[in-house]
Amino acid sequence: SKISVVHCFYFRGGAELLFDGVKKHQVTLPCQPEPWDIRNLLKWIKQNLLKERPELFMQGESVRPGILVLINEADWELM
Repeated sequence: SKISVVHCFYFRGGAELLFDGVKKHQVTLPCQPEPWDIRNLLKWIKQNLLKERPELFMQGESVRPGILVLINEADWELM
């Protein structure tokens, strides 16, 4: 059996305006056959949390330049 884990996503510095002004989202990601990666996670966020102006949040399959993504307080580009 698969374990469900609650994840917290924080949007700040103006990004929260794209998510109905909500800065903190607690979500349980659905189980899927393949492990979650950042690309799938961003697609899920876009489809399920993002409320407006997706072009300000994403460019292609990644976040737009200038948006800092932290995973456990570390820049995901350095991981």
